[in-house]
Amino acid sequence: MATPRTRTLRCRVLRQAAAASALLAAVAIPAALRGQEAPTPKPTVLVTSSSQRLAYLAKATTWQERELPSPQEILEGPPGSQGGSREALNPPDGIPCAYEAAAATLGGNTPKFTCRTADGRSIRVKYFSGDPSTGNREVFAEVVATRLFWTLGFEADRVYPITVNCQGCPADPMHGTGPRATRKFLGVTEPHFKGELILSRTDPDQGWKFGEFDKAIADLPDGPDKGKQLAHHDALNLLAVFIQHGDRKPANQRLICAGDLDESAGDVRSLSDDDNALPIAALFERPHATACRTPAALVQDLGATFGGSGLKTSKMRLSSWAKRRVFLPPPPATSPRRGPAVCHGDVIAGFVSGDQTGDEPRIGEAGRALLADMLGRLTDAHIRALFESGRVDALGEPAEWRDPETKDVYRGIDAWVAVFKHKRAEIAAARCGG
Repeated sequence: MATPRTRTLRCRVLRQAAAASALLAAVAIPAALRGQEAPTPKPTVLVTSSSQRLAYLAKATTWQERELPSPQEILEGPPGSQGGSREALNPPDGIPCAYEAAAATLGGNTPKFTCRTADGRSIRVKYFSGDPSTGNREVFAEVVATRLFWTLGFEADRVYPITVNCQGCPADPMHGTGPRATRKFLGVTEPHFKGELILSRTDPDQGWKFGEFDKAIADLPDGPDKGKQLAHHDALNLLAVFIQHGDRKPANQRLICAGDLDESAGDVRSLSDDDNALPIAALFERPHATACRTPAALVQDLGATFGGSGLKTSKMRLSSWAKRRVFLPPPPATSPRRGPAVCHGDVIAGFVSGDQTGDEPRIGEAGRALLADMLGRLTDAHIRALFESGRVDALGEPAEWRDPETKDVYRGIDAWVAVFKHKRAEIAAARCGG
C-alpha cells in the first residue's frame, strides 16, 4: 500500500511527466491522422539494478563550487520561479487564487491545498495557518534551508515563499471543511524538480540513506576521486547536522540523473503502479549499460530543520536549535585517546527513518574544512538575507538568544543570525582527524 509520502512523491513525478505528455499529445493527434505512430514518451525515471544504483550513488554530485550569491540574490532565490519575482509572488494583499482541492488529493501530511490564479494557473501551496503553536512551521524552515544549500553550492529543491488571497477557501483548507470565505495565507510553492529519478525498484519513494551513501563511497577504489566524493559527502552531512536535518527517512533524499538519459541503454516502458491509472514512462536499464553520465544526490525535503532532531522533531524553533551543538562533546579527559580526534555530528534521526540513517555521523577533516570555508564566506548580510527570505519574523512568536560567552542578548532575526554564527564558529574551531 502506498504511504502518504509515496503518494506525494508519485504526484511530483506525475506532474513532471505531465508537461512532456502534454507536448506529446499535441503531436500525437496529427500523427494519428497521418497514420503514423505517436512518439514514445520521454522517460522520467531510470530503473536499474541494485548494484548499479549504488554505483550511481557513489559517484553522484552533491556539491559544486559556485560564485557566492549577493544578499539580494539570496532574497530572490535561485532562478526558476514560475510566478516571477519575490515581489510578484508576495503582493501586500496576496495573489488572488480560487480554492480548488484539499491536501487529501495531494498526498502527505503537510498542510497544503491547490488554488487557481486569475490567469488559469493551478498552484500547489503549503501554507501557514497563522498560529505559531499549531501552524505549519515548514513554510519558514524549508525556504531558509534550501536557500542556504543553494547559496553554498549543494543540490536542493527550489522553494519560493508566496502569499495567497484564497477565495472561496474553507476554514480548514487542508481537509476542505468549514465555512468558505476569502482567506490570506503565507505559504511556499515549488516548481517541478529537474532530473529523472534513479531507482532499483519501481517505487518512486526509494530515495537514499546517509549511511548507505557512506558505504557506497567507501567501496570506491582508493584515489583522488574517492577522496573528493568523501569530502563532499561529509560536508553535506555536516551541513545537515548544522541545520538539524533529523527527518532522514530515505524518501527525504533523492538520487537523480541531472542530464539526459541515454535511451539506447535500456527499454522505455510504463513504471508499474497499481495505485495510479496514469502511466509513468521509465527507462529500464540493461545490465552493464550506463544510461546516466551525471548522477546527483540531494536532500529533497528540508522542512523539518532549524529546530531539534530526535524522536520528537521541532521545526524552525530558535530555542531548540540554539541548544544543540554541531558536534558531540569529546570524550572525558580521563578516557584514553589513540590517534587524532574524531568528530561526530550531534543529530538524531526521527523514529520512522529506519536503519542506516546516519545518526551521529562521523565527519572527516576534509569535509569539515570544506564546509567551514564555505560558511566563512558568508557576511552578516548574507546570513540575514537567509532568514529574511524565509520570513521568520512572521512566525508570530518572540525570538531571543543570549550568547553564553559574551552574555549579549539578541532578538528577532538578529537572534537567528547570532545563533548561526555561533554554530559556524564551532565548525571553524574543530579539527576532525581520522
